[in-house]
Amino acid sequence: MKSKDVYKRRVVVTGIGVITPIGNNIESYCEGLKKSKCGIDKISTFDVEKWKYKHAAEIKHFEPYLFFSKKELRRMDKASQISLVAAEEAITNSKIDFSVVNRYKVGVCLGTTLGGTLLAQKYYKKLLHTSNHYVSLNLDYPLYSVGTRISVKYKLFGPNIVVSTACSSSNVAMSCAYNMIRLGQTDIMITGGFDTVTELTCAGFGVLRNVAKEVCRPFDKNRDGLILGEAAGILLFEELQHAKERKAHIFAEILGFGLSSDAYHLTAPDVSGNGPAKAIKMAIENSELDVSQIDYVNAHGTGTQYNDLVETRAIKKVFKDHAYKIPVSSTKSMIGHTLGACGAVELIATILAINNNFVPPTINYSTPDPECDLDYVPNFAREKEIKIALSNTFGFGGNNCSIVVSKYTGDDMYGEN
Repeated sequence: MKSKDVYKRRVVVTGIGVITPIGNNIESYCEGLKKSKCGIDKISTFDVEKWKYKHAAEIKHFEPYLFFSKKELRRMDKASQISLVAAEEAITNSKIDFSVVNRYKVGVCLGTTLGGTLLAQKYYKKLLHTSNHYVSLNLDYPLYSVGTRISVKYKLFGPNIVVSTACSSSNVAMSCAYNMIRLGQTDIMITGGFDTVTELTCAGFGVLRNVAKEVCRPFDKNRDGLILGEAAGILLFEELQHAKERKAHIFAEILGFGLSSDAYHLTAPDVSGNGPAKAIKMAIENSELDVSQIDYVNAHGTGTQYNDLVETRAIKKVFKDHAYKIPVSSTKSMIGHTLGACGAVELIATILAINNNFVPPTINYSTPDPECDLDYVPNFAREKEIKIALSNTFGFGGNNCSIVVSKYTGDDMYGEN
């Protein structure tokens, strides 16, 4: 339990930017969620005729030449492109003016699984056929590159961090950003995550045999695996008083995080659900809430047999009987599993749901599973007022991270102005 005497700074979301397979800005993304839009299709960015798994959720209608010069794009991986565009959207709708804030108190903290793998693949293929090493293609391969590009572009002198904890990467990054603001180390953090669909990733997950043939159907009895996706989700976290002083629009308030490890296996989850349950319980306790106050759970919901079963068990362990009263849905059914980006784009989906009074659906759901017996909001979005929500991410290696987010009410939580 956090100490009120130490942690008094509240953290709010004042900017959002997103690029996903169902929408390349917050308006189109929100509309896609409401309309149960499916972003999954046959892979178009590389030849998959000889591949067993041919489908992914790729970003559509993204034109990098509208945002960057040809010279810039020669050395810029797609991961950097979508992240910088999403960051620009978040900064624009936050209406932040960096020229009048202390830039030493503005930082960057992002999450990713792959970094700039697309250009690294291109480098490797060229290396096989020529003596020219094309080393410049590797500039964006290191995980830190995107964070550095954002820091350089906006001249931000605070911390610049990129973390990688598999599928929980962006949730973990956001927890770091949250704590930096809470502890007074920064006033503003540009945070979130990014990842792209690559041949390397598709091949790797294919070897693990946990990829679906055509669609992702989380929690359905006939689910047959995940579908990979790509996205960038960027949020501007800001200390509440700092946001108030500049009259910022507040999208939501971040209440708390919980992190845990399964300590079990490199890729397989512990079927007991104890690790995810610990993260969920810690996030709710850290937010100083009771489980009955959670109105919605945005599930990790990958569509694999074990993950969906484990998450259902974890929710039941924490919420007890109340688990059956809470809508639980997986937006991965629409946007695929975006790996290191999933925590960020799913938190954004949750914030959009809070602000627009609806629950995103779990699409492709047709056959109930007796062991996954919660309310998964099948196929169609549902009108509902959401005040407080939980968003889960559970990554390979048993890296679990849950976040609690609420509608900003203006009420003072700790009895102070």
